[in-house]
Amino acid sequence: MPEACLRAGSASSTRHDGEGNRRILRALLLAALLALPLVDSHAQSKRVRPIEEQPEQYPAGPHRDDAFYFCTACHSFKIVAAQGMSRDRWDESLTWMVQRHSMPHVQGEDRRKILDYLETAFPERRQPGGWKNPFAVK
Repeated sequence: MPEACLRAGSASSTRHDGEGNRRILRALLLAALLALPLVDSHAQSKRVRPIEEQPEQYPAGPHRDDAFYFCTACHSFKIVAAQGMSRDRWDESLTWMVQRHSMPHVQGEDRRKILDYLETAFPERRQPGGWKNPFAVK
């Protein structure tokens, strides 16, 4: 067989093999994409789910449930528990959330109950010697 024919034949078989390889790669890619939801759902079922917050996890006191359920309508109560503010600061925070984040405006007896709990359960924290700038050079 002439050399030109052999080269032509090998070029066409290489082209054909390359197309076959692309088909195989496409099929493998499609199979992998279809299997992703199965892998993901299996991984999710093995994850440890966090325990849902309950009012009982926080300091006991009058109106704890009122404050807990009011606050957790928008955010975790851990955020509240991490604060330590005076009654005036708690009150300012409620007003700020109404103005800034469209929180429902709580007034009257309901507001008093929430402030009573927050003031006693998470009172203002004062550092010995007053406020210290955390960025000051020591």
